[in-house]
Amino acid sequence: MARPHPDQRPPHPGERVSLRRVRPDGEPGDLVGFVLAADADGLRLRDRRGTVHEVAWADVRALRTVGVARGRDPRRASREELDRLADAAGVAGPAFVARVSDLLDPRSPTVPDAWGEPPPCPAVLAGEWVTTGDCHDLIALARWATRQDARSIQVRTDDPAAIAELLRLGFTALP
Repeated sequence: MARPHPDQRPPHPGERVSLRRVRPDGEPGDLVGFVLAADADGLRLRDRRGTVHEVAWADVRALRTVGVARGRDPRRASREELDRLADAAGVAGPAFVARVSDLLDPRSPTVPDAWGEPPPCPAVLAGEWVTTGDCHDLIALARWATRQDARSIQVRTDDPAAIAELLRLGFTALP
């Protein structure tokens, strides 16, 4: 495949793609990552470990755009686990949770930040969870979280304005 099929547009920077390619050793291999750039020669993407891959179109055998990984339903997480994560993050208050994919899928992708950039607000990453207190830009935090391979966000706050924003974005208040 020298270039994407004429009916298929090349992926845009920021989109998450899955592709099958011919590796440099001649064997087939799969990659999943965020597109950093795409041009007439190929594309550059960053996988979940931060490795940047340059792939020539001639080596691409299949390509598709994929959404953000869904993960488990955060509403079914154990309250004990969420409380432990909140304690580790140093945040308190009522718990609100959301899947990162539910926050990002309806939005246009953005070019990923440089690897290793800190989150846009104080937050703690633990496994598939990101936990924060009040955050001024939860969508930016969700974008950061997905690039760290997180699947869910927990916010702890008792601020009425922040709670209204969380509910507007689709977060669920936990009992």
